[in-house]
Amino acid sequence: MKEEIKRTIIKYKENLPKTIYERELEIMKMKFDKAVVIIGPRRAGKSYYLYKLAKEKEDSIIINFEDALINNIKKDNLSEITECSKELFGPKNFIFYFDEIQNVLGWENFIVSLLNEHNGVFITGSNSRFLSKEIATALRGKAIGYLMLPFSFNEYLKVKKVQIEKNLEYKDKIFEIKKHFNCFMKEGGFPEIVLSDSLELKNKIINNYRDSVLYKDLVDRLNLKNIDLVEVTMSYIMNLFGNIFSISKFEEHLKSNKIKYSLEDIYRIIRAFEDVFLVGYVKQYFKSHKKREISKSKVYLFDTAYITFLSKESEDYGRIFENVVFVELFRRQKDIENKNIFYYRSDADKECDFIVKNRETIEAIQVCYSLNEKNRAREIGGLLSALEKFDIKEGTIITLDQQEEIKINNKTLKVIPAWKWMLGV
Repeated sequence: MKEEIKRTIIKYKENLPKTIYERELEIMKMKFDKAVVIIGPRRAGKSYYLYKLAKEKEDSIIINFEDALINNIKKDNLSEITECSKELFGPKNFIFYFDEIQNVLGWENFIVSLLNEHNGVFITGSNSRFLSKEIATALRGKAIGYLMLPFSFNEYLKVKKVQIEKNLEYKDKIFEIKKHFNCFMKEGGFPEIVLSDSLELKNKIINNYRDSVLYKDLVDRLNLKNIDLVEVTMSYIMNLFGNIFSISKFEEHLKSNKIKYSLEDIYRIIRAFEDVFLVGYVKQYFKSHKKREISKSKVYLFDTAYITFLSKESEDYGRIFENVVFVELFRRQKDIENKNIFYYRSDADKECDFIVKNRETIEAIQVCYSLNEKNRAREIGGLLSALEKFDIKEGTIITLDQQEEIKINNKTLKVIPAWKWMLGV
């Protein structure tokens, strides 16, 4: 096996992709030995991010454990990676970049031994055996997880080679930015889809992603026999984005379609959607943690390509717009779980789309595709109710293309276009 390992090391050392797009993710420097695990949905660009990091370091060793040269590697062979690296490049410490190492049963002890010898270790991967979240968990405190989602709007523009300039809104380039935002809103940020020119190809790609999640991450991983239930649940959730999930309504849907189910399987499936970063759930805000946990959740998808190419609700731009804002809020929290984003509903049924509550700050954000005479009172009323509840002086209304400042009841409501909010300009 040593010969195959050496060939693999040289192969990746000499043949890294020439074009690797910059990502906004920054890894903090550590003075202690922990593995860095890049966590996120399939096809978000985690492997390419490893390659980018490896390109920047001379003492890097890259191995993709799905490579045909070493697809038969066993736990007992893993220590040979260190031996081969030293034989090729001399006795020293290395930075190891491992993609899909969870393919090898018993890989965890090898990683710990590398860390104990003060080597750097970066890991990513996700398959039916281990999700990226579970890779970090398996290392029992020896790892720190970093979130990588599909391209943000800022990353999207960089890929499209669009430069962000000062005073952008007063220049002709603003029309190009707005056109790109409309495309980003509808087709999302999965790198392969962003880089594809053909709608037919984009459709094939997202269907392939869906099938991978459906059969590998759910059916195979959870060992579910009732495939009809998994398929119907996924379809139902994909069409529910931006709305509240009710288990009783879903049961009615299953009964009307004569789908056999158990509540245990339903809960396993909807939890798994979150684990694989297909879906994000937002709870209603209550001061009581217990009330929060039992509240009904709003559902959002982690990329709008699933909506445009797979959902029956692909023309509902108001909900799609809200979904885009959720993904950006989740990205900004820099956490692999949603601990800080809620929705608020007052006793008088006034609703604010997002409450972002951190230790020291709290934000109230309303999302409105177009603020007009019909919805203006409702949207402003919902945001004001949240500002009063949390004693905040300022709130935000994110729209597609409107900007103004509203002063009311000693509160300031800043109306801002989504593209401007996302770019922070």
